[in-house]
Amino acid sequence: MSTAATDRAAPPRQTRRASSETEMTSRGVGVLAAGIVIAVLGVGLSTPILVYIGVAMTCAVAVAWIWLVIAVDAFLRVIPATRREVSPHPLTAGVPGTVSVTIDSRAGGRHVRMRRSVTEHLDLREQAAAELTGGAGTKATVTRGDGTLTLRYSLHPTRRGRWPLGPALVHSGDPFGMIHADTPVGEPQLVPVWPAVVDLSGTAGALMGHADRVVLGARTPSPDDASLRDYREGDDLRRVHWASSARLGTMLVRSDERAGRRPATVILDPPREPIALEWAISAAASIALSVLDSGHPVRMIGAGLDAGAVRHLGERGGEAARYELLNQTIDLRAPASRADSTAQVVRSAALAADDARQGEVTVGVLEPLSQEALDALVPIGDSGRAWALVRTGPAMEADARRTVRGLRRAGWRATTISPTDDLAELWTRMLTAGEIE
Repeated sequence: MSTAATDRAAPPRQTRRASSETEMTSRGVGVLAAGIVIAVLGVGLSTPILVYIGVAMTCAVAVAWIWLVIAVDAFLRVIPATRREVSPHPLTAGVPGTVSVTIDSRAGGRHVRMRRSVTEHLDLREQAAAELTGGAGTKATVTRGDGTLTLRYSLHPTRRGRWPLGPALVHSGDPFGMIHADTPVGEPQLVPVWPAVVDLSGTAGALMGHADRVVLGARTPSPDDASLRDYREGDDLRRVHWASSARLGTMLVRSDERAGRRPATVILDPPREPIALEWAISAAASIALSVLDSGHPVRMIGAGLDAGAVRHLGERGGEAARYELLNQTIDLRAPASRADSTAQVVRSAALAADDARQGEVTVGVLEPLSQEALDALVPIGDSGRAWALVRTGPAMEADARRTVRGLRRAGWRATTISPTDDLAELWTRMLTAGEIE
């Protein structure tokens, strides 16, 4: 194949099917049209020479097409090994990444010489979804080595999710430039993108270490309560905390495994609007990561999360917990209806309520709630360690304020927040300066 290496910007393209796509160039279309016109004109004027010229031009296009089909077929039989590396992996929305696509012809086989010749003259392009490139073109650089060709370019992911990347395309044409083909090499892949997160690590101390002292409108728990849980059949009676049991009227035992490392639960109530959904996921993930970074276990629960997120992450620390938490957010989707959302909030509240009574911190990133959902969250406020951010906007301000008032009456510290607000600033003020109107 007559191919030439190029270092140029290539616009994002949709992933094509695995077979090669062959098309005529403008030159090929012109030659074919001119050949047909000349041949017809020759027949009309009874001029054999014009007929011969027209037929020759038409046949030239057909020969070019056949030549390219044969060349592409030969290339596919000796195609070199192709690999793609994305760094970092997964990507994070708003954080640039890089991709390298390497074609290596150094593997053994009877076509080694042909393979090396192929990699020396390839015109290689890469396909990427617009969500990975920001909708702009990608400026690629080509590096050639001994039997290898490497294409490198930057990615600028803009949205959370899994987005297609590849396959790479080898562009080739006939010697006369009348037909060209794009031949896929390598396999396409779906690249995971984490949501954008805000650094809230500076606020985790106020949330976790001082939760007992900063709660307004709720009882101040005893420091011992932080490591207490309800008595369960089979518990050692020597672990019963008699003073707290007498004060609260229920049998409590020491939960030594969590002493000093109070866990937290983040309840996510996903909005149905796409932009608001991304903001809510980002806010919930940012708060959860701040808890992890402070050395405390955390879990995220809510629509699409309950089934796989009952277990707290970070019980033993480590970077793996951070990866697992963010991976849970990649495929999150909005509930199908507001009724589904309400049902998910009710289930999440029931799941979090027992642990809240044992000293767990609860944070909600919520939509304006129905009365049913609000009633389900009320028991969590009795713990004195419940916090909530309620999304507001021009069409939902009254409902958001009503939700905040209901949560505050139940013992939550709650405030409204708009996706345009500075999350770090508002969250810090809420934790350190009391409730925000």
